[in-house]
Amino acid sequence: MQGQYVLQPLVVGRFPAFPISKFLYQNNSTETIEAPCISWLARSSSSNSVVLVDTGPAVPTKETSKYHQVLDVKEEHRIDKVLLAHGIDPQEITEVVFTHLHFDHCSYAEHLPNARIFVQKTEIQYAVAPNLEHRNGYDVGYRNVLPSWMKAFDKFEIIQGDVEVAPGFRILALPGHTPGSSGAVFDTRTGRHAVVGDLVNQIENWEGQGGKHIAPTLNCGVDLCFASFSRLEKEADVVLASHDYRMLDSSQYGASK
Repeated sequence: MQGQYVLQPLVVGRFPAFPISKFLYQNNSTETIEAPCISWLARSSSSNSVVLVDTGPAVPTKETSKYHQVLDVKEEHRIDKVLLAHGIDPQEITEVVFTHLHFDHCSYAEHLPNARIFVQKTEIQYAVAPNLEHRNGYDVGYRNVLPSWMKAFDKFEIIQGDVEVAPGFRILALPGHTPGSSGAVFDTRTGRHAVVGDLVNQIENWEGQGGKHIAPTLNCGVDLCFASFSRLEKEADVVLASHDYRMLDSSQYGASK
């Protein structure tokens, strides 16, 4: 198999008490959980490709903290510093995939000087002018707040639909959580691994209940979510979650057993 990748979860922040009901559609629980923000590093064993899927949230400011769930992000969570802590030079990153442009997925990419950043055209269009009920997620329309992704806009490669970036590394359009949500699919020694942002916040979103996936509560259309789930059933063997500490049970995914 060409372009075999190994994936590694990197914690780039955390929600200390996030309502589980906001992760799982039609879940009426009042429970809150500590939820990590995970950036995924994917390194190819057959090329110089070093990919990040999402880059995490920024340190909250007085303005942004008014609009979000309580978020714990320290200076050491900045993506370039996390990479350095894992022995990786930020200059090595060749590609970044933004699964979507919500504030907790797309900060600090300006500190990755050599990366191309892939984002769906539909997502950029919606992020600039979202519906009123969605604008908190994008940090749009608030005085003294500049959306994090705008700081790296000069590095954007705007795509429409599915794209094969390199052997063994594809981007799929997977609308549902947001109109322009994407996922990155990597060929590995143990199958095709997909990182799909907040379409799958928790393992339960994918594993489902009674044989049926569970859409994220924060969505732009439940039908779109299920259409994207159906695509993933055909396109991926393993789907990784974006805000689930159980992803850290393994330090690597896709390596030889």
